[in-house]
Amino acid sequence: MAEKLDIVNQILMGLQRTSKEIPYHLLYNKEGSELYEEITKLKCYYPYAAEEALLEQHAGEIAAQIAPKSVLVELGCGTARKTGRLLNAVQSRYGSCRFVGIDVSKSALEKAAVYLEKELKAPKAHEMKFIQAEYMQGLKEVRRLCPENMLCILWLGSSIGNLSQTEAISFLKDVTSAVGYRCQLFLCTDMWKDYKRLFAAYKDDNGLTERFIKNGIRNALNILGQHPSLDEEKDWIYQVEINNYLKQVEMYVCFPSGLQNGEMQVNIRPGERVLVEISRKFTVEDIYHLAHEAGFHVHAAWRNATYGCQMLLPAQEAFFRCWNDTDNLFFRTIPDWKAKPISLRHCYSFYYAHVAAFSKLKLLPGESPSDHDMMFSRGIDPIVIEPSKCHSHPQIPSEWPDRATIVAYVKQTRAKILKAVKSGKLNMKLESLVLEHERLHQETLEYMITQEKRQRFESNPSASALKQSKLVHSTGTALLLGKPDVLVPAGEVCLGANDNSNMFLWDNEYPRVHKTVDKPFWISSRPVSIREYKNFVSERCYDVATFWDPTDYKFFQEKGLRCPANWSLVGGEYYVHYTHATKHWSEVANDPVYVSLSEAQAFCKWQGYRIMTEAEYQRVLDCNNDAVKHLRDGGWEWTSSIFDPFPGFQPMREYPQYSTDFFDGSHYVLKGSSPATHPSLMRDSFRNFYQRQYPYVFAKFRCCQ
Repeated sequence: MAEKLDIVNQILMGLQRTSKEIPYHLLYNKEGSELYEEITKLKCYYPYAAEEALLEQHAGEIAAQIAPKSVLVELGCGTARKTGRLLNAVQSRYGSCRFVGIDVSKSALEKAAVYLEKELKAPKAHEMKFIQAEYMQGLKEVRRLCPENMLCILWLGSSIGNLSQTEAISFLKDVTSAVGYRCQLFLCTDMWKDYKRLFAAYKDDNGLTERFIKNGIRNALNILGQHPSLDEEKDWIYQVEINNYLKQVEMYVCFPSGLQNGEMQVNIRPGERVLVEISRKFTVEDIYHLAHEAGFHVHAAWRNATYGCQMLLPAQEAFFRCWNDTDNLFFRTIPDWKAKPISLRHCYSFYYAHVAAFSKLKLLPGESPSDHDMMFSRGIDPIVIEPSKCHSHPQIPSEWPDRATIVAYVKQTRAKILKAVKSGKLNMKLESLVLEHERLHQETLEYMITQEKRQRFESNPSASALKQSKLVHSTGTALLLGKPDVLVPAGEVCLGANDNSNMFLWDNEYPRVHKTVDKPFWISSRPVSIREYKNFVSERCYDVATFWDPTDYKFFQEKGLRCPANWSLVGGEYYVHYTHATKHWSEVANDPVYVSLSEAQAFCKWQGYRIMTEAEYQRVLDCNNDAVKHLRDGGWEWTSSIFDPFPGFQPMREYPQYSTDFFDGSHYVLKGSSPATHPSLMRDSFRNFYQRQYPYVFAKFRCCQ
């Protein structure tokens, strides 16, 4: 009874306002839920199919970002038609999966149970429960049943778009209030797009959406004890408006003859209309703003121009995840912290302390820095061809503190940081800065580990690795390797992003600039492979000066480098090293080769091609040509553009040296990501930068003409 009175009060509050509205959840009674199911099958209603396609394409990657032993909880699960993909992916990864569906509709939950039982590949590996309740009530019940588990809360269907910005922020805060910080939120959002596509999606020719919206009004009036006749309903007019300012679709019912309910003090004047539902659309900046205002970090995202899926973490959980990943590298992968596999970098132990020191200095500037804080405050990136030249950094001690001292320092420092994070008073963008900084160093550690693996292999080749090798030799020709085969038209591009207070960007990513790619160009549909690059090595092209920049040629000759830095030549055979594996080259022959820009340009010159520029890279992205594979992933993509500031550049106040120290003419821009790049760093505006001769980064290339 109390619940019904609450709904009645919500309806009356909305209908007694000057701008009248009803709660959107009244749309989803039995008839409304059935109508919505029909709407999702319409071709013009793109959101359902767009979300379904993203889930199908990225289910495995999404599952990888869900903590082991998590309980998956879906808000408004309905019939769970899309949920099975994620549950199967989680089960495949972890061997089992626990799922709780929350919905106000008992019939929808019954259908979900039947549907999932049929769709799950291994039903017995899934523990399923269904709760009929409003969202927050359901979440509190789940937390009561699972007091210690990580909860992965799934909110599909861009349902957050039914809430205003203020309501959405309050809702996300209510989620953490209901279940605590031990959660992660998988949030799906429709992206802002052109008027015609939006209008067609919400005013379909079949009239299904109109029936759906009018059913919401009928449901509200029925709850108030008013039962309009069919003739009265025929007089109602369905209206759709696109609000460009708020980036939302607004759905109204207009009453030409008005509507009165004296007992309930409802008076809808003739010609007045009632807002039944909004469907907000989002830009990437909107998503970050929403997340940060509610105390969440965007941990990973899978998006296209139409739709987006994001994994959000409360601030505490974001730091725990980051620290756990760092600890896994150091305590499970690196046996000797004193090792220094790359001479141009410090030993491993420095980096364990450095990421903690950096975070403390940025997040807690009011605390006096200790000697260890300053010792570990900044690393080194010397000029490759002249290592005596390096940016400013603390004096390097004759010997770094021992492992026990560093571990104690990090533990103490993290405790201080965690206390500040728990307070909720830290700036979310500043938190993002230190999290991204640590994630960048995790990738540095991965390619350092790869070099140590190579060195150990060469000093004592693994008999088992040699024995298992598939000695399959290349049959490729040395001609036309990596041939550019996709034509990209000339046109304007936008580089970088707008400096936006809603999301964190490194200072070299903005301001946004417009450039023109003057001429059409050809680009390879795929990166140059290990098989193709092996031809370059086998032809002894490292010793042919005409293929190389003179400075590069001298450097590679003096260092005796005759193949990529993650390759080994043992027993007349090449082996390729990765962080967690060593493979005979033939086993990974079709994978991208990782090389320096110097090596990439020498290969291209050998074949009569070149490396694309940063503007050309963006032009390929803008043309959205599916023929060009792995542009954003599989390895950082080298460009031939020097790492320079965009016009109007301003160093970031919090870390002014981040970019300025490397606008030195020696660093070049890389785009995309590598397999070791954390998903939180994967955005098109991100600019990585390395020296052209630096051979250790997981960087691929493709030929351009």
